[in-house]
Amino acid sequence: MRVQDVIKAKGSEVITVFEDASVMDAVRTMQAKQIGALVVLAQNGQFKGIMSEREVVAALAHDGTKVLEKRVRDLTLFGGPVVAPADSVAVATKVMTERRARHLPVVSGSSVVGLISIGDAVKARLFEKIAENAILQDMVRWPRSAMA
Repeated sequence: MRVQDVIKAKGSEVITVFEDASVMDAVRTMQAKQIGALVVLAQNGQFKGIMSEREVVAALAHDGTKVLEKRVRDLTLFGGPVVAPADSVAVATKVMTERRARHLPVVSGSSVVGLISIGDAVKARLFEKIAENAILQDMVRWPRSAMA
């Protein structure tokens, strides 16, 4: 299964925030949309990185509530890991595991075309394994006379 299949199944809506927005505005957006990460854009719309709830929690622990007055750019992971639509979900899962990333922007050329979470990747991998298991079970049950 490819990352593009996951995006097609879940939808390609990408919730973004401009890098000069306040962290409070970004947190409100994440809460309203019930998501754990935002794709961060420059004022010209160019992809800059990602800001997730993990960065917010770490900043709150370090700076207290005054972090909510900072700009999104202050908490953005610039140039973090990304995947391409044609990458396999196995590759995306490996990147997430190795980089300890819960969210990966899906980038095609210079455009962000989706965002997948670790939950999306695990669900897709589980679906793959269930399908493989069903095929193997069918092979075992197939009458031997039909195979000759």
